[in-house]
Amino acid sequence: MHDIGAEVVDFTNQILSAGGLDLTAEFESTEDGFKVQIRGDDVAVLLARNAEMLDAIEYVCNRIFNREPGHDNRIVFDSGNYRARREKELRLMAEKAAEKVRTSHVPFSFDPMSPNERRIIHLALVSDDSVRTESLGDGIDRKVTIYPV
Repeated sequence: MHDIGAEVVDFTNQILSAGGLDLTAEFESTEDGFKVQIRGDDVAVLLARNAEMLDAIEYVCNRIFNREPGHDNRIVFDSGNYRARREKELRLMAEKAAEKVRTSHVPFSFDPMSPNERRIIHLALVSDDSVRTESLGDGIDRKVTIYPV
């Protein structure tokens, strides 16, 4: 696993350097495999627009490096603990929206989200018997809607 991690980090650093960004990727072992941490002065660029660039780099690396036989673990990219903070924020948003749906009995749709963010919303409400969630739409316009039960 460490060999693939080193390849991912090298590839990511080449992308960041070619983009003229003052950012560096580093390998970090986790229970599930590994994580790539990105640090540097241009972190604000990386995390702008709901971490669009961080997600794009993660997507590209997963497409490239998960093609190798025997490697099917998702490669997670993070910067400054952004992923954990965003997950907490999404869970809070899900709870608030579910509360609104319970009281108003009117469905609520979030703005379009990435597949990972939609998954967090669904999981946050999976044990709530008073609402149900559904992903609707196609591609980048796909969003989660919460319905009263």
